[in-house]
Amino acid sequence: MSQQRSSPPPQSGPAAPAEHAWLAAHAARVRVLQPGLRVHADDAIDALDATVQGHCAPGLHLVFLLEGGLDIAYGERRVLMSTAADDGCVQAAHGGARRAGGQPRCVMVNATEPESFSRRVRHGGYARRLSLCMSHDWLHQLQAASGTRMPAALEALLSGHLALRDWQPSARAVALAEQVLHPPACAPMMELLYQDSRLLDLLAEALAPLQAGEPAARPGPAPNAALARRLRDLREFLGSAAADTLSLDDITRHAGMNANTLQRHFRRAYGTTVFDFMRESRLQRARTALERDGISIKQAAALAGYGSAANFATAFGRRFDMAPKEARRAVQR
Repeated sequence: MSQQRSSPPPQSGPAAPAEHAWLAAHAARVRVLQPGLRVHADDAIDALDATVQGHCAPGLHLVFLLEGGLDIAYGERRVLMSTAADDGCVQAAHGGARRAGGQPRCVMVNATEPESFSRRVRHGGYARRLSLCMSHDWLHQLQAASGTRMPAALEALLSGHLALRDWQPSARAVALAEQVLHPPACAPMMELLYQDSRLLDLLAEALAPLQAGEPAARPGPAPNAALARRLRDLREFLGSAAADTLSLDDITRHAGMNANTLQRHFRRAYGTTVFDFMRESRLQRARTALERDGISIKQAAALAGYGSAANFATAFGRRFDMAPKEARRAVQR
């Protein structure tokens, strides 16, 4: 989508250059992956108060908010998103959904025709997010190449102007989005390939429920703010090296709840079990260390919690579709 600032009106004095710089930085973060497929990645604190306005191209727009808040509108369809534990939601005009806080959010909005777009930004506001736009032509070409019919749920979504679908991202989807926003240090060309592969993987995750014809996910009762904060803090702790050697009993004592309650709340909040999340986190850390630091395969296996380099290589290949030694090539070059 193209964007330009239209409110508040242009100012004279020191504020105007700051606004111009903000818009220029925003435009620089928009990238075309393929004809008909665009992405905008952002991890920034807003430095001004303004309403950004522009035009939204026809297509399926996916907005993935990892942390912070967004106030956006497609035509008359306003979407408020927040990951705050006390007021987190995906809320839309005309029957939008509200969800429990403290977790990433994702929403898909379809535009069958050109539409206005706006985003309200506030000084000091923060958003870590990805926005992807898939043109209808790109989706239909993908469908034609597959030799199958368009999934009914996806076809229904694409037929409605400003149709909205709320999607609960999995732990894997969250990990992929984080990798796109913060790729390991490598040559610029390799970094683009790294990000593009994860973006396509992320799209497959997002479209999979539509392929399967599943209804939009509906969460259970919203946890209270205190529980949401505890789960968020626990998730951050479990993703760190400090939790690598802990047993389930250790984790339940740390969390202050019994195992069944912990697993139920954790799965409801993040779509995965405690140990599946820890396994994914350790594999991701091992991959980052291979790609960024060039550690040995044996060291990476230990980092991921495997006593056998062969078993680690099998798990690594199953998860990332590549051998650990391939991950080391970027730093070796």
